[in-house]
Amino acid sequence: MPEATLFFALSVPDPVRALAGRLQDEARRAFGPARYPELEGLHITLAFLGRTDPGRAADLLALAARAAGPGFALQTAGTGGFPRPGRARILWLGFGSQPALGSLAERLRAALKAGGAAFDDKPFALHLTLARFREPVDLGRAAFTAQAPLAFEVRGLELFQSVPGPRGNSYRPLGGVPFT
Repeated sequence: MPEATLFFALSVPDPVRALAGRLQDEARRAFGPARYPELEGLHITLAFLGRTDPGRAADLLALAARAAGPGFALQTAGTGGFPRPGRARILWLGFGSQPALGSLAERLRAALKAGGAAFDDKPFALHLTLARFREPVDLGRAAFTAQAPLAFEVRGLELFQSVPGPRGNSYRPLGGVPFT
């Protein structure tokens, strides 16, 4: 089977998608054209595997199951930019500190490494990508509307395949691992 781009991620619920849509609209008004991910595909990436044979999905999910633990709550917490807000190439929605999520990412990466699965070992950064800009922008130029934090329960993780398309990538779930 040909290789495809795979990654492990957490899906986000509809209220977070709606918030992301409002923030994307504000970014469009402030900064104009950019790559704005489709709301249906928004996710929090835990481990990016890159080019991998999708036929390995069952093995990868078995490795991820070793990392599963109890569910936990996340809460949205404002916007920011990478590499920095004054010259952002990426606009993101942040989340409050959640040690259980950092621990999950570490356990997942350790299980993948022990199982011989390749992945991008950049440090985990908890965020939801809202926009990718061709040229750096100063996020201080936008007055993002203050939003009340949204809390939600995380009950599992999923393995996704990135599928390129004319309007950007879409994401196809290949399977999931429920939390205990």
